Amino acid sequence: MRHSLATHRVQFMKYQIREVVDVARHIQTLDPTMNIEWENIGDPIAKSWHVPQFFKQILVDQIEQADDKAFGYSHSRGIPATRAWIASHINTLAPGASLDPEHIVFTNGLGSAIGMMYEMFAPEARIILPTPGYPTHISMESSSSDAPPLLYQLDPNHDWAPDTDDIEAQIIAHPDIVGILVINPNNPTGAVYSKETIEKIVLLAERYQLMILSDEVYFRMVYNGTIHTQISEIANGRVPLLVMRGMSKDVPWPGGRCGWIEFYNVGIDAMFDAYVSAFKQRILMEICATSLPQFIVGAVYDHPEYPAWLSSYNTELEKNGNMIADVLSQTKGLRVNRTNGAFYMMPLFESGVLNDRQTLSIENDAVRAFIEQKVNEPGVALDQRFTYYLLGATGICVVPATGFYSNEYGFRLTTLERDDTKRASIYSRLSDAIETYLNSTSNFS
Repeated sequence: MRHSLATHRVQFMKYQIREVVDVARHIQTLDPTMNIEWENIGDPIAKSWHVPQFFKQILVDQIEQADDKAFGYSHSRGIPATRAWIASHINTLAPGASLDPEHIVFTNGLGSAIGMMYEMFAPEARIILPTPGYPTHISMESSSSDAPPLLYQLDPNHDWAPDTDDIEAQIIAHPDIVGILVINPNNPTGAVYSKETIEKIVLLAERYQLMILSDEVYFRMVYNGTIHTQISEIANGRVPLLVMRGMSKDVPWPGGRCGWIEFYNVGIDAMFDAYVSAFKQRILMEICATSLPQFIVGAVYDHPEYPAWLSSYNTELEKNGNMIADVLSQTKGLRVNRTNGAFYMMPLFESGVLNDRQTLSIENDAVRAFIEQKVNEPGVALDQRFTYYLLGATGICVVPATGFYSNEYGFRLTTLERDDTKRASIYSRLSDAIETYLNSTSNFS
């Protein structure tokens, strides 16, 4: 063809959570007896979490409405009555905040929202993002800016809390930063930030006249005695704020692709107001988000059975995460923080224990050859090398920490496995595999 079809900006797009699936699927073609344990993707449905019956009935009732409105287009920014419900609901959860229904925009899941969110910034306007960080945020911000990401550290020695000194240092070093991304509860670490941490971030945004982007899609899923702090309360009237939420994981209905963005403190900064107006204009190009989920949002969260269901959900996630942490904390060579929110965990390898000569035994010749080919590809990090060997030897599929832009080696897993016996087996085998791998050369003792 006369011109290249691909933009060079694709170099900034990385999503190893899904990329590793292709590796696992190929292994299954080479060895059809291989059973893959999918510990990589945060899909409750794939891990046998059942959608509650009351939720299914709400869907059925809506579908059977005589007016068939759920099958048509909705308002481009979202059904007005649903946006009004969300504003009332959030203002009840965060009495110190003030959310206007006109400042809520529905999108087809938060993946779509994230893409549009960064697209609507000027290319030279940068957002500082956490590392380890969710790759969609980092990839889309970098792609939109056509530049490497600007990152601040989450501290594994302090329960993965944001290092606010590092945030400030990065802001000073990069005057093009216009906003700070916060992900709380955090994917990929499972951390829940303290009120004091949120206050420090708001103070930084105030001091340097920045906006805050807060991804709170997991805000209902907290446990181990932690409490989710609504940043909208602390930031009220102080700094421009954008909050991301959705109905994908806390029902669960990830396939429903129902997300929305809430804009707070509109009117306190002219540039933020212009951004909000531009975003609302951009959403018109999408026509509308999927209608059916929008019609049932209020009915789901107001249903009398929902609180008990959510409580049982969180109780089981707490049990799962604590069991996994107990096993992996006993594994020589790992550092482990408990999961306190969402359903992710990121154990890290101790410094210096990984090298490029470690291996695991893989019985199937074709699988072994494939894995050896993968680990010798250019740019394969030491933790990615481990995850490939783990996958080929045991069928356990996790994602390397470097896939989340971490500057330390480790891996991210999900804590969704419901079967106690199966979960114990997976993580016992994982622990054994780690120790075998680390001891496969003399660099670890």
